[in-house]
Amino acid sequence: MVALSVKVVCNLSFFHCIFGTFMGKNLARLLKQHRKSMRVFFRSKQDRFFSLLSLSALGISVGMLMLVLCSIVNNGYKALTATKILLHLDDTESIRKDSEYFREDCIRRIHSALDKILSSHVDLNNPETKRIAYSIVSETAHYELADLIQKNVRISPDGLWLNASTEFLSGAKNNEISSVVLKTFEDQERIKRSFFNKSLFTNSHSKVPENAGILGALIGSLLTIIVCLAIAIPLGIMTGICMQELLSNNKVSSIIEISINNLSSVPSIIFGVLGLVVYLNIFGVPRSSSLAGGMTLSIMILPYLILTTRQALAAVPESVKHAALSLGATNMQVIMHHSLPIAFPALVQGVLVSVARIIGESSPLIMIGMVAFVIDLPKTFLDPASVLPVQIYIWANNSSAEFTKISAIAILALLMILLVLNMIAAFIKRRLDNFSF
Repeated sequence: MVALSVKVVCNLSFFHCIFGTFMGKNLARLLKQHRKSMRVFFRSKQDRFFSLLSLSALGISVGMLMLVLCSIVNNGYKALTATKILLHLDDTESIRKDSEYFREDCIRRIHSALDKILSSHVDLNNPETKRIAYSIVSETAHYELADLIQKNVRISPDGLWLNASTEFLSGAKNNEISSVVLKTFEDQERIKRSFFNKSLFTNSHSKVPENAGILGALIGSLLTIIVCLAIAIPLGIMTGICMQELLSNNKVSSIIEISINNLSSVPSIIFGVLGLVVYLNIFGVPRSSSLAGGMTLSIMILPYLILTTRQALAAVPESVKHAALSLGATNMQVIMHHSLPIAFPALVQGVLVSVARIIGESSPLIMIGMVAFVIDLPKTFLDPASVLPVQIYIWANNSSAEFTKISAIAILALLMILLVLNMIAAFIKRRLDNFSF
């Protein structure tokens, strides 16, 4: 019996050891799988968290952009419409175009038409009342009438629609006389606010908001960019070719490269000071001209064009150069016939991005006097001109709310130009990347 008991105990111990070992292995495997699943869970949780952060950042960026655009559009859409008043002008045929008092005669006809409308509603014998009543018409209305007479345009018997003063309309609620004058025109249906503001796209700067436009600034920006690119593109590309393909790596080339890199990070207003001292004071370039502005901006984008040219040439495969050299081509033939055509898409994109950068610059141009009050449209590179960013700066700093609305339209025009330039750059790069020269 004792032997049987010992045998049973031994067998039980043996099975217990086997069972314990089996259960221990399973338990260890389960714990390992649990730890692995927990790591996967936390990792996926972290991925979702960072994805949420990224989407939130994107949403904030898009939201801020939409907020800015909506604010600009909300301020600017009102400037697209013009308010005009209907006046019946008497005896305009008798106004002599060659008369010494031609402008005064036009003003006299307008005031006479206003007297007929307002004489029974306000006291025009009071000088202050008369001044306020006459201010409903724009200060430049007599120029409109004079232009029509000089062009031999027949004035309709039904009357002539002339620009109303936006300053008068915006402050009419705060003045009793202005309110009466405005109500008189509204009751007689002599005022309309549904006209498209053509002067916004056909005129230059003006002292009165209803006659101000962005055309002069657009032409000035175009002339300035033409001068800038005519100087910067040849110098930038040729300097980049020289540094990348012709100069050997030594201390002199290293110093030049470091200097160009430092020049690309100089604040833009420093270039304005340089243009003021060198171009205006030493060389006598006309102040406020597109020539002075273009020459100043050309120095500013020159480092960027040099670096773009070097990067574009560095991306050309060495096998192309070696193959051309092995066929007997000279170093200059390799550059002109092989390297430059391959690098051409990147060069075009770099030039367009440079234009998009300088078209929004204002501080260097303010330093050389392009902040002046310019009424006439510039016709040559030597004429006084303004550019779109500077014009926006002038209008935004004006105390009149009407000029703020016009500045919003100018901002939208500038954003549209930048968008078009970047789209053209992306399109050209995509089309020319796979083009075979």
